[in-house]
Amino acid sequence: MLLRADTLLRAGVLLRAATGCLGAGMIILPAPTLPNHGWVLILAGLLLVAASLAGPPARWRAVGTLAAAVAVLESALGQPALAVLAGEGVLILGYLLLVDAPVAMRGAVAARWLRLQLPIAFWGALTSAIVLVVLAVPVPVSAWLLVAGAGAAVAATAIALPRRPRRPRQPRQPR
Repeated sequence: MLLRADTLLRAGVLLRAATGCLGAGMIILPAPTLPNHGWVLILAGLLLVAASLAGPPARWRAVGTLAAAVAVLESALGQPALAVLAGEGVLILGYLLLVDAPVAMRGAVAARWLRLQLPIAFWGALTSAIVLVVLAVPVPVSAWLLVAGAGAAVAATAIALPRRPRRPRQPRQPR
């Protein structure tokens, strides 16, 4: 029994440590480009990342989402280079995937859960690379290009949002 509890604890600690590293990275990466009062965002973001990992707020999904929103706000205000933006996207994706990990998993279950997240991580990294390449190529700004980009962002958000499972319909009773 002690071995099983030790395995659960170790897997949970490793997942939380990786989540914390990704969260701190997504907050700190755009920090050098922030304006003078950017330290407030950095502090708020790091506090939200810490709250998403420990204590009662860790059970609320909104805390991790707010931490990611602070990272996005930092990137918008600081206007970092394209490579930094691509790295920021990968860090945010990794953080959001890991912050929603189930809390108590054995090592084998944690490995299986992480393996199931690989397609999402692969497509997210590929999308970041494509966006980096597309943004690096100078293209004259077009209204249609902006509309297509906004539509793609809305579609990606709609696809990524979790859906509530429907209740199965009750079979009709014969009359």
